[in-house]
Amino acid sequence: MTLLKGIMLKIISVGRNKMFRAQEDDYLKRIKSFSKIEILSLKEQKENNSEQIKKKEAGQILSATKGKEFFALDPCGKEFTSESFAGLIKENPDAVFVIGGAYGLSEEIVSKSKKSVCLSKMTFTHEIARVLLLEQMYRAFAIINGRKYHK
Repeated sequence: MTLLKGIMLKIISVGRNKMFRAQEDDYLKRIKSFSKIEILSLKEQKENNSEQIKKKEAGQILSATKGKEFFALDPCGKEFTSESFAGLIKENPDAVFVIGGAYGLSEEIVSKSKKSVCLSKMTFTHEIARVLLLEQMYRAFAIINGRKYHK
């Protein structure tokens, strides 16, 4: 097994994952055999309109990134194959991925990201997006290490 030394992946997500907690925990356990990983759940904002919510959430996200580069999950972002996503992980050993809340990410967050990443052109809840991202992270490590998980 080729462990990638010094990798510390991080996911910053608005909201908690209540619905798919078992799946999230399963992928976190699998990933931890390859890499350190952390998920930071930010508080969902309650405001009168979506722009105010995204603006407040942007402040939380920028504070949480602590000036580090990050990748924004956005349906208008770049689509990756599983193999090219594995390359992204390998080239960015301290990758931070940001998942927005119910209204997505603000333009400020998307424009400040190193790159925006599209999981799908479809819209997903942040809970599903977290599980999909974790699954692709695990698949990336399987690809990097020549494991059979990625067929």
